[in-house]
Amino acid sequence: MKSIRTVLLVEDNPGDARLVIETLREQDPHNSVLVHVGSMCEAEKYLGEHTVDIILLDPGLPDAQGLGAVRRAHAAAPGVTLVILTHVDDEELATRAMQEGAQDYLVKGQFETRALLRALRYSVERKRLDLLKDEFVATVSHELRTPLTSISGSLGLLVGQAAKLPEWAARLASIAHSNCQRLVRLIDDILDIEKLASVRAVFKMKRVSLCPLVEGAMEATRGFAQSYNVRIRMHAECEAVDVFVDADRLTQVVTNLLSNAIKFSPANQEVTVRVEKLAETARISVRDFGRGIPIEFRPRIFEKFAQAEATDARQVGGTGLGLSIVKAIVQRLGGEVGFTDAISGGTIFHVDLPLWNEALHDDTDPLIKPGYEAA
Repeated sequence: MKSIRTVLLVEDNPGDARLVIETLREQDPHNSVLVHVGSMCEAEKYLGEHTVDIILLDPGLPDAQGLGAVRRAHAAAPGVTLVILTHVDDEELATRAMQEGAQDYLVKGQFETRALLRALRYSVERKRLDLLKDEFVATVSHELRTPLTSISGSLGLLVGQAAKLPEWAARLASIAHSNCQRLVRLIDDILDIEKLASVRAVFKMKRVSLCPLVEGAMEATRGFAQSYNVRIRMHAECEAVDVFVDADRLTQVVTNLLSNAIKFSPANQEVTVRVEKLAETARISVRDFGRGIPIEFRPRIFEKFAQAEATDARQVGGTGLGLSIVKAIVQRLGGEVGFTDAISGGTIFHVDLPLWNEALHDDTDPLIKPGYEAA
């Protein structure tokens, strides 16, 4: 585990700062250097001139509060471990801080002071592993995706000229093109799921009418359904309802659910879609008439690379990332995703989203919690 040489404490409360300094010096009297500043401006100036191993940040600074402070710290030193140390015990704020680049969220008075250095060391190790993962994803993107896209395009041209090729050559070209496209989709899904787990995924939230969005996704998926000899239809009249979402990301959710339902539906069957307004949420439901989800697989259905059986990926051409992407997006949209068994067979996946509320969804930063001001 990497040792901690320099800690930058960004804390404007003298009493809290003194306690942290004394605690760290008691636990690690010789190895670590601790630098204390009282504002974000001072922290940014210091980080511009020095390197540190870890930033210990109180997000209640006089010149930067809440997620604004987290964003500025991460922007000033994106490769440095960032740990939040605050009096605010807020699970949602903690989650958003982690999404903004923090490695841990510590609440003052709720952790044993003797364990502070250990928590910081674990955070540094998590950051190191995150950087290794980012390096791997970058390699996948640049070293694999680009040549595969070129190869797939070349094979597509060959398949388009199949009539001029010998039968055996046309068959091999078609198989190679299909497998190459599958690899490109797999890489795209890997990049997408990693992007959703980081701050690189920007969500443009706005008021969206569900019916046109869902109907558009259905229309865009009809060609795919026809290739499986499956029909898509709206279960009942689409109920007019507005939500506060990123339209492109929600379209991706509906498309993934439709594609998943189509692939697991028997030929000559149908996939039905329903949009309805519940008490406090809007619900999108997608139902298939397939064999259902095995009981032993249900706890893992939204995990990455999950497949109910080893043969599923070969039979339906899935990557095992579609539902994991759906869950990640829905959670970022403030909603929930789940599934139930249909009464007469098959499975119903549903997405619940908060209704549009003009009093709540104004032009303020949706990431800033009450009591904090945008930086």
